[in-house]
Amino acid sequence: MIPFVLHSYRRCPFAIRVRMTLEEKNLKYTVIEEDLSHPSEELLRLHPEGKVPLLIHSGVSIHESAVITEYLDEISGPPYLMPTEPLARAQVRLWTFWCHEFFKPDLELFKYEWNQISEIERTSLLGRLREHLAKLTSSLGPHPFLMGEQLTLADIHLFPFYRQLQKSRPDFSTCFEAAKLDLWLERITSRPSFERVMRKIAP
Repeated sequence: MIPFVLHSYRRCPFAIRVRMTLEEKNLKYTVIEEDLSHPSEELLRLHPEGKVPLLIHSGVSIHESAVITEYLDEISGPPYLMPTEPLARAQVRLWTFWCHEFFKPDLELFKYEWNQISEIERTSLLGRLREHLAKLTSSLGPHPFLMGEQLTLADIHLFPFYRQLQKSRPDFSTCFEAAKLDLWLERITSRPSFERVMRKIAP
């Protein structure tokens, strides 16, 4: 298979999704680390907004992390990260939609706007985040991963954002109790694939 070229940024959770998928699929790839304040000419040529991740394969560029990860899963062999059943595949995509439309906006408000919002807004935000974490916890149930016994793109698409929340300030641990989700995150970040991702993006 022709090697992949990935335009990435080491701290970008969307790029981590793609790097994690490449490692899980044991695919060969080269990384071009971008400075997002000064994107490369090639990135700007291939993506007008200069965003990462952007994947190049067989001379064709693909952007949007969830599109890239599904593409990688479809064109390569096992282990497959999307379920075979159509309903389960739809559920993976619904998790991704939920992450983009609900979880990520509140995460960013918590991380970046906490000191600028009112006490009323803080209380409302904490309530929404607790509901988000309860939704994730409930979905795990007795299983190790969101869709059951096997890691899927649902986990890969969501875990970088939960990881950001866990590491965020104000102090996550004083605001939330999420022991089950912490175990889920540890289960993912202890995988050899994630360890390889971290080694490759170390400064």
